[in-house]
Amino acid sequence: FPEGIRLFTSTYQTCHGEDGNGLTAQAPPLNNSEWVTGDKDKLIAIVLYGLTGPVKVNNKTYKSPEISGEMPGLGQNKDISDETLAQVLSYIRRNWNNNASAITREDVNKIRGHWNQRQQPFTAEELKNW
Repeated sequence: FPEGIRLFTSTYQTCHGEDGNGLTAQAPPLNNSEWVTGDKDKLIAIVLYGLTGPVKVNNKTYKSPEISGEMPGLGQNKDISDETLAQVLSYIRRNWNNNASAITREDVNKIRGHWNQRQQPFTAEELKNW
């Protein structure tokens, strides 16, 4: 996933760490995260539109000020294609201790189409009930 690795290194690593274990005052872990290895549609929605508020990962609740409180979405960034988003998501779903299926450009496009009117980040509660 060469484009995914590049996007992770330039964008996500700053907050989630090179090892995917998260960084204090920045973001929760991606490594061993049920958000990463679980429902791929929810993960795609988070990357496209962002996530705000507290989020529970591995039975630990992350909230401000422990983490920044909001992850911005990349869905409006015209320089990042659905293929590149699929690659970065596949990379984090298959890296470290994660072992989940890959995500395709078609998967990303489907979620983008489903939520095409969305303007604000999701909350974890919203995604749980989706």
